[in-house]
Amino acid sequence: MKTFWPFLIAASIAAALDFVSTSRFMNEGNIIDEVHPIIRWISFLLGPFWGPLVGKIGQLVFLTLFTIMFRKWARVIFVIVTVIYLYAAWFNTWGIALYTPRFFQFL
Repeated sequence: MKTFWPFLIAASIAAALDFVSTSRFMNEGNIIDEVHPIIRWISFLLGPFWGPLVGKIGQLVFLTLFTIMFRKWARVIFVIVTVIYLYAAWFNTWGIALYTPRFFQFL
């Protein structure tokens, strides 16, 4: 399990960046603009700070359990999730002003 700590730390840092950018995004805009349906629902219940925080903690708990179940693929899963979290943090901060992916038009 010690070999997975760097991956878990990287995923946690990326998740923290995603949380901060999501919370800021919701405070400046509107909760309804959140794309992730569960985070949006939790944020309606708990607000634009606690909603993303509780959602992100839930995601990290699920990620940890998932990688324990599929230990053989843990490194790959951690890398993919870290990249997704970093992309989400970038998009919430700068990307939304630069472009909107075509599939967002249909959401």
